[in-house]
Amino acid sequence: MLYLIIILVIIYLSYKLIDIHTHDVEINRQSVYNDYIKNEIKILHLTDLHFDFNKKYQTKILNLINNIEYDILLFGGDYINHKQYMINLNEFLRKIENKKHAFAVFGNHDYQYNLKKINKIFSQNNIKILNNEYAQLVIKKNEVNLIGIGSPDIDKDDYNKTVKNLDLTNSINILLSHCYYIIEKENLNQINLVLVGDTHGYQINLPIIRNILKTKFDLKYTAGKYILNHLILIVNRGLGTIKLPFRINSKPELLLLSLENK
Repeated sequence: MLYLIIILVIIYLSYKLIDIHTHDVEINRQSVYNDYIKNEIKILHLTDLHFDFNKKYQTKILNLINNIEYDILLFGGDYINHKQYMINLNEFLRKIENKKHAFAVFGNHDYQYNLKKINKIFSQNNIKILNNEYAQLVIKKNEVNLIGIGSPDIDKDDYNKTVKNLDLTNSINILLSHCYYIIEKENLNQINLVLVGDTHGYQINLPIIRNILKTKFDLKYTAGKYILNHLILIVNRGLGTIKLPFRINSKPELLLLSLENK
C-alpha cells in the first residue's frame, strides 16, 4: 500500500511539473535600441499558438494579452493543430482588445489548412496578414516599415520582391516571419530587427532531445535574442505544442519588446 501511495504521489507531482512547463506562460521582456527611435514603441509578439481543445489555456493567454500595454501586435504563424480549431482561433482573436496596429504571417503548418479561411478569420478581426507584403506605419512619430515574409523553411518567402519598391532608409525596419532561416536566405543589410518563432525552444528541452533536433533540423538559433552584425534576431519559444501535447524545460512565452533610443 505504501508503495502504491508513493507511486501515485510521484505521478501527480510529475503531472503538475509538466503542466507548469506547458501552460505557465512567461512574459519575456526585451529591449532593442535604435537611433531612429524618437519615442518608445512596445511590440507584443506571439507565435506558434497551435490551438487545440484546451480553451482554458487559450483564455489564460487572452487575459494576459488584454492586461499588457503595447503599440503593435504581431503574430508569427502556426495557429491551429487541426482545422476544427479555427473556431477557437476566431473566438480568441475577436476577444483581443487592442488591435489598432495588428499584423500576422503564415507559418509552415498553416499551409496544411485553408489559407483563405485563416486569412478571413484574421481579416474579420482587424488583423492584417502580411504574406510577402509590407506595412508602413507612423507610431508615436516613429516611421516603421513592417515586412511580413512567408515561411522560408518551405520556400514561401519572397523578400526581394516584397521590398523592391520600399524605401528602407531613415526608418525602423522590422521583418516578421515564421522561421529564422530567412536570415540565411536573404541579404538583410537594411533590416534592424527580425522576429520569428517555429522552434518552440525545442519544446522538450532535454539534452538528448536537443541533440536529436539540432542534428535533424540543423538548428542554430532556438530561443532568445541574438545580436548578428547589423541586425537583432529574436526567436520566440511560442505558446503551443506540436506532436506531443506538453513542454519540458521550455515554458511558453509572450514576447514584450521595447524599441528605444540609446
